[in-house]
Amino acid sequence: MTLSPPLLALDSRNFTTVENAELQLGSVQKSRRNPLFCEDFFADPPKRWEARFDNVYPSVIYDEDEGIFKCWYKSFIVDEASIETPLAQRPQTRYTGGEREEGLLYATSNDGVHWEKPALGLIEFEGSRANNIVMRRAIHGIHAGGVLKDPRDPDPTRRYKFIHRNPRAGRMGTCFSADGLRWSQPRLWPEHDAVGDTHNNAIWSPDLGRYVGITRGWSERAFHGLRTVLRSDSTDFLHWSAPVEVMRGVDAHDQIYSMPIVQYAGLYIGLPAVFHKGDEKAADWDTVDTELAWSADSVHWGRICPGQALIPRGRGSYPDGEYDCGCIYAAAPIVHGEKLLIYYGGSNGLHNNWRESSLNLATLDIDRFAGYGPREERQTALVTTAPLRLDADLITVNAQIAADGAIRAALLDGAGSCLPGYALEDCLPLKTSGISCKLRWKGPPPACQPGRTVQLAIALDNATLYAIKGASRLSD
Repeated sequence: MTLSPPLLALDSRNFTTVENAELQLGSVQKSRRNPLFCEDFFADPPKRWEARFDNVYPSVIYDEDEGIFKCWYKSFIVDEASIETPLAQRPQTRYTGGEREEGLLYATSNDGVHWEKPALGLIEFEGSRANNIVMRRAIHGIHAGGVLKDPRDPDPTRRYKFIHRNPRAGRMGTCFSADGLRWSQPRLWPEHDAVGDTHNNAIWSPDLGRYVGITRGWSERAFHGLRTVLRSDSTDFLHWSAPVEVMRGVDAHDQIYSMPIVQYAGLYIGLPAVFHKGDEKAADWDTVDTELAWSADSVHWGRICPGQALIPRGRGSYPDGEYDCGCIYAAAPIVHGEKLLIYYGGSNGLHNNWRESSLNLATLDIDRFAGYGPREERQTALVTTAPLRLDADLITVNAQIAADGAIRAALLDGAGSCLPGYALEDCLPLKTSGISCKLRWKGPPPACQPGRTVQLAIALDNATLYAIKGASRLSD
């Protein structure tokens, strides 16, 4: 029997009761190789088209066909203030921007850590094509876009897709490419539009049979009020539905700047970038944190642990702070082996001032976006699942267990009573962490029979539960 997707703890539909337990964000690990690559405007020799990465807005995939990682990222290939101001002079001046032009740049990696910026010979910049530019505003009219590889499209010239704001035309638009390098001219959205001044991104949803695009709006007239997350969908990547607000922050100090999404384990996972702009006296004023959100249908979204960063910013402040102490803008997570890879643009300064930016990597163990753990230390947490249909003769959990911790589980029948021999005290305690830990009981003959309907009551002692495998929610 085919196993169902894991039941993630962050999905509130999976549980009927929660006692002395609370959701806790998974613990990301930043790569020791960070920053993976930086603006090379001041390198030797210089890449003069990397004047200022700004938010980076990375789109990263692992290309199974070619066996390499690919990254498309944003750079201001012209940025008057950055070009004219050496690094040593920046702390004494205020960033003003000036004349700017945006480009979309491309990099590859064999291992996801060591990156190459190839000289592609495609787009001319300052009289030379020896650069890694694949689109530039002066030619394509691009701003703030996201790349999607779409192997299901039967037209090879549309294998790669790009959704963006087109400032030259003042509308949202899309571009297509056979190889992700040579791009068509933009095709503007014919019926609808959005402010779109953000990391626009899109995915193909097999469940919905359409593309889902995420962009940005404002609670009032453009560039006033609060930033909001807008959703649009399309069957052909050309004609899009009217963008509809699906999320907004709490106030001016909690605005959603962008939200890359991915479909994962039957859900939609979003990584909202939360812009702290409202309170100038706050310690985090003018910074950007990346948080976690989820949705069952791509329309109704909930934030997990709002106010807590999934990827913590680094320590310090400009110019001496860590490489990501100011702002963090994540790419959509990708699965690689037993890890979740979250690439992100990190910068070392405030959003509206000088900041040098870079591509970075944070990782999570598979399925560990967020998990239930005890609300109070030294007290047992208890979570009870919704009715489940068993897929197999065993159930596994993805869990982090402290040295003095343990997980036990009981099997309940449809009336909420323990099956004989499957009470908490009959469970062999789990005491070792893992992404696929088997639940075992002392006996009698197995009650874990495929197709059977049960509930699980799971006791957590100094342990965190991230996911359950081997069952599906009955309501599905």
